[in-house]
Amino acid sequence: MGAAETLAGFFQAENDRDWETYRTFLHADVVWHLHAEHEARVIQGIEEYLRAIQAAYHDSSTRFRVEEMYESARGERVAVLLIDDDGKRSFEVFDFEDGRIRCEHEFLLGKH
Repeated sequence: MGAAETLAGFFQAENDRDWETYRTFLHADVVWHLHAEHEARVIQGIEEYLRAIQAAYHDSSTRFRVEEMYESARGERVAVLLIDDDGKRSFEVFDFEDGRIRCEHEFLLGKH
């Protein structure tokens, strides 16, 4: 399975809040760099990643869709523009190692 197909499954699990499936897409040493307007965070490891994503969706039914996706020629990096039900956008770059997400850079862009 290529990186783009892996991300499609990852995003589906996130939208479904299927955290057990979601964790299978993450590399053991995953690092998530989250860049908000006035804040930046670095989240390391699967357990911390899962705690952060579950907290972000606590009491929320918001879903998102892929607006654009670009995969590198060698398939180890994918850039994605996402938009959620509220019109909020994010630009994300994923690096893959051993078929799993090793690093994510997420830039929260706000509403269109």
